[in-house]
Amino acid sequence: MTLAAEAAAKSPCEKGLNACSILFDVTENEKWSTTLGGILDKTFYVIVILVIALIAKSILHRLIAKVVSKVVKASEKQKNADWNKLIDARSRREQIVGNRSEQRSATLTTVLQYAVSVVIYVSAILIILAQLGINIGPLLASAGVVGLAVGFGAQNLVKDYVSGVFMLMEDQYGVGDWVDVGDAQGTVEDMGLRVTTIRDISGTLWYVRNGEILRVGNSSQSWAYVNIDTPLSSQIDTEAAATGIMGAVREVAADRQWSQFILSDPEYQGVVSMNIDETVVRVALKTTSSEQWAIGRELRRRIGDRLHNEGFTTHASRVFVPRGSIGGAQ
Repeated sequence: MTLAAEAAAKSPCEKGLNACSILFDVTENEKWSTTLGGILDKTFYVIVILVIALIAKSILHRLIAKVVSKVVKASEKQKNADWNKLIDARSRREQIVGNRSEQRSATLTTVLQYAVSVVIYVSAILIILAQLGINIGPLLASAGVVGLAVGFGAQNLVKDYVSGVFMLMEDQYGVGDWVDVGDAQGTVEDMGLRVTTIRDISGTLWYVRNGEILRVGNSSQSWAYVNIDTPLSSQIDTEAAATGIMGAVREVAADRQWSQFILSDPEYQGVVSMNIDETVVRVALKTTSSEQWAIGRELRRRIGDRLHNEGFTTHASRVFVPRGSIGGAQ
């Protein structure tokens, strides 16, 4: 006991079990024990911190994935309440609308997991620096000042990221949707937190900052109305032509190729405009958003064929009044 007490009193190491104490007991060399023991102790602390950080990251990532998946599925059920009234079978609804919950869940999970990873790694680095004896107080103060300066100088950048987060959370649009964001219209090719990439009908690729998007028109969610305006000669029987037009529309609605994408009976909305040259009549059909353009093309083709076969003309017949007849009337 006396020898152990004397050895403990002579030991240059801190009390407790550590590498320095073990090396001193073995070598009884103060210089090697303090130097090499300090390096081993700090290395051990760094490894423990990194392992804890990786475990915390793995646990939080799994937790985020489960929570986001449940939240998104719950919101999808509420959003599709109107669809359940319109369509009886749930599987039929999924065929028409498409299940967007997986896409939303994957996107939100990726964003949140990235944010959590950044927080964990930054915290681990700060703890490691503190264990290595580096004073992190000035570092944190400097980071706060730099962050404040960057925040004032990069307000638009912060605005873009915040807008992107809310767009993702609210599922305003996704990759593959046809959108109108004001300056650009087209198909969404990529959606990030800062920039949305849109390819328009001519193939031009637009890079739109999320913070500059003030309103979004999405033509690819749920359902759409296909409105077909048909110009008719002012000299023909409008009602007879309308009968032929509705016959063509009903043929499309009854066609097995298209009927699965049509959600309601065709509507004849009557004359929407007229002048001396032509009378324009409109029919409307409620369809799924994904097939609205294909059904519109098919409707125009069949309406044109029906009117041509029945002898109706869709081009304007301008009426010319000779000037001499006006003078003679005077």
